[in-house]
Amino acid sequence: MGLIPGEVIEAVRLRSDIVEVVSRYVKLKKKGKYFTGSCPFHQDRMPSFTVTPDKQAFHCFGCNTGGDVFRFLMLKENLTFIEAVGTLAQQAGITLPSTENPAERERERRWGRLRQINSLAKDYFRDIFKYHDSAAVARRYMSGRGLTTEVLERFQVGFALPDWGSLLEFLGEKGYQPREVAEAGLAIKSERGKYYDRFRKRVMFPIWDVTGRVIGFGGRVLDDSIPKYINTSETTLFIKSHVLYGLHHARGAVREKGYAIIVEGYMDVITAYRYGIANVVASLGTSLTREQGRLLMNYSRNVIIAYDSDAAGVAATMRGLDLLQELGCQVRVVNIPDGKDPDDFLQRQGNHAWESLINQAPSLIEYKLQQAVSIKPAKTVSDKLEVMLRVFPNLVGIDSEIEKEEGLKAMARLLNLSPETVAGEFKRFEANSGKKSTNTDNIAKTKHNIFNNEKKLDTKAKAEAGILRLILEDPSLGEIVLEELGEKPFSSNYFQNIFKYVLAAYKKPAYQPAELFNYIEDDEQALLSFLLTLEIPGDNYIQIMRGYLESINRCKRQERREILLKEINEAEKSGNDWLLNDLWREYIVLKGITEAEWTGDHGRVASLMQENQHILKTGSWKHPREGSDGN
Repeated sequence: MGLIPGEVIEAVRLRSDIVEVVSRYVKLKKKGKYFTGSCPFHQDRMPSFTVTPDKQAFHCFGCNTGGDVFRFLMLKENLTFIEAVGTLAQQAGITLPSTENPAERERERRWGRLRQINSLAKDYFRDIFKYHDSAAVARRYMSGRGLTTEVLERFQVGFALPDWGSLLEFLGEKGYQPREVAEAGLAIKSERGKYYDRFRKRVMFPIWDVTGRVIGFGGRVLDDSIPKYINTSETTLFIKSHVLYGLHHARGAVREKGYAIIVEGYMDVITAYRYGIANVVASLGTSLTREQGRLLMNYSRNVIIAYDSDAAGVAATMRGLDLLQELGCQVRVVNIPDGKDPDDFLQRQGNHAWESLINQAPSLIEYKLQQAVSIKPAKTVSDKLEVMLRVFPNLVGIDSEIEKEEGLKAMARLLNLSPETVAGEFKRFEANSGKKSTNTDNIAKTKHNIFNNEKKLDTKAKAEAGILRLILEDPSLGEIVLEELGEKPFSSNYFQNIFKYVLAAYKKPAYQPAELFNYIEDDEQALLSFLLTLEIPGDNYIQIMRGYLESINRCKRQERREILLKEINEAEKSGNDWLLNDLWREYIVLKGITEAEWTGDHGRVASLMQENQHILKTGSWKHPREGSDGN
């Protein structure tokens, strides 16, 4: 099926009662205008799952999962968006139109054949493994690894015959041409134009997408042949850097446990499952990609890296740490002793020893410190400074002040320095690098943490959240915000993106906030579902909006005063009296506005505000204003 028209999707949404759909899976209890219950996506000790019927949205305040009725069904039943719409359309008695675009129809037909080729190949390899004499060596090998029939069936492990064309012959009998098998990445065309099987005499591991459809394979030799592993060549269905092996099996356990474990290969995942560890996925090699990180974040931001402890594994871990932290994950690292991989360790030491490794897994900062010292022991002052400079960039990327302080303490202990000394060096590093310890997109990046406790939101962030909530209810208020705050009124890119779609959507007839779920990414869906649970404090939206805008402007004036104090200090050092007078004048006016607001002197506030506007118009060329790039 091709793209479904937006008006049809909205018809399906309006005919699908989210409370009724969710109630099939969750026992809901009415609480005011909301329905609450235990979250079906993680172990929920107290009801933190909320359904908002009038907004047709759900949100869990425990695991930060949220979205609309389609998103709920996708997560609960392992469906794609198209499949979720189709399922609900059928239940609502709505017939979905077939695409009228010939190119789209042809693409869907071709993709359908590629999926069928992969599915048939999976069954073929599996039958060969179970019954063919040539696969006896593979069966003995897997049995020797302690893998039971149940585990092998779970992961559909197969075997490719040593022949050059057995799979091609099998698929040919099913009506598939050699070029199609090659397009699916399972055959290779020689220089002479002949086709032959890509996989021969290898144990075969099907690779699934997140919905559980086979999109490719990995093949492992049983001798010392090189390469040890090969994958399906990249196709329209299979892009290695966009896939996590085993995710469709693991995602329920990831939500239940509250964290995911990333390993390197197929056997690491399968062996972990054998030992009852289900929240494990593999990055199909040693380099975690940004796309894989984003895919994992749909299920948890808490990640443990458990790559091999050899040199290649350590290098891959170091790359993965930075990437996951940049995406906003909380990362720890398993230190597997004696250069082993998870597969070897589990088989030798067992589940309890593995759990001990998990519990003792150091944080990103602690691991980086350990690695820095292992490369070069920190004996001299310059050695210690070098270690700090290796780790400080990661400390800058941490939003939690508690985590940051613990990282600085760990560094002080390791380097045998006082915490004050290390903290001082860190402050100098921040100043010299021109970075603040707080991420400028802090609201979006750490919303899972901060939105669970509104006290962690600063005044400006609360006001911006309040404004966006009002706009979701009455999008016409967006014009006021644009007039007051400019084309980019929000600090958070996530807020800004939702705002953009609101302005576009509400011009259509019968605007509903739930319609926005069609256009935004998963992270933004969780944020939108949270915003829709916020109560609006009153009925006079314009008055409430004005209050939020005043709050934001007060914060901006405070920020400007802090900048002015720094510029005044620099002007005093340089002896620039002319600039100094100009800076002091603006500072005194801003300070006067704050004092007048505290005393309730509205006349003086208006007068000083007018004077401040005059200063900005006449003196802005002398020094950059807030938000200006200084050019």
